[in-house]
Amino acid sequence: MVGNGDRGGGWRSEPESITSIPVLHVRIARERAAVGELNATLEQNLHAQVPAAALRAVQVALDELLTNVIMHAQQAAGPIEVEVAREQHALATTIIYVAAEFDPTAWRPALADPSIATARIGGLGIQLVRSLMDEFGYAYDDGRNIVSLRKRC
Repeated sequence: MVGNGDRGGGWRSEPESITSIPVLHVRIARERAAVGELNATLEQNLHAQVPAAALRAVQVALDELLTNVIMHAQQAAGPIEVEVAREQHALATTIIYVAAEFDPTAWRPALADPSIATARIGGLGIQLVRSLMDEFGYAYDDGRNIVSLRKRC
C-alpha cells in the first residue's frame, strides 16, 4: 500500500445539508496483495461505524474491481486511488486509475455454460458487483477511469 489517511476523522454527526463526509483516501499499488491490505484498512477504520453487511458488500465489490484493474487493465500506470465516504444512509466509494478506457458498467458476461464441468472460471465479478451495490457508475476523464459505487446502509 502506498499510503492512506483518514481525512474525515471517522463518522461524525453533521447537519443534513452536508451530503458527504470524506472518510478514507487510499492509494494502493497495482499488486494483488495491496487489495488485501485495503480490505484490512477498511475493516479497521469502518467496522464500528458501518453495518457489517454493507461493509462486507463494499469490500467484496472493491476486491473484484481492483483485482480486475490489477490483472487486466491495458496501458495501466501509477497507483490506484480509492476514496470511501460516508453519506447519510450510504457508503460511497470511488476508484480512480490511469489506464485505457474500460467501462465495467457496460460489460456483460457471456452466456452461462450449461455444464459446471466445462464452465470457464472467472468472468462473473462485475455481475457480482452489480448485485451487491445499489449504484454502479463509470466515467472516463483525461485518461483516468473513474468507477463509483454506492451501498445503502
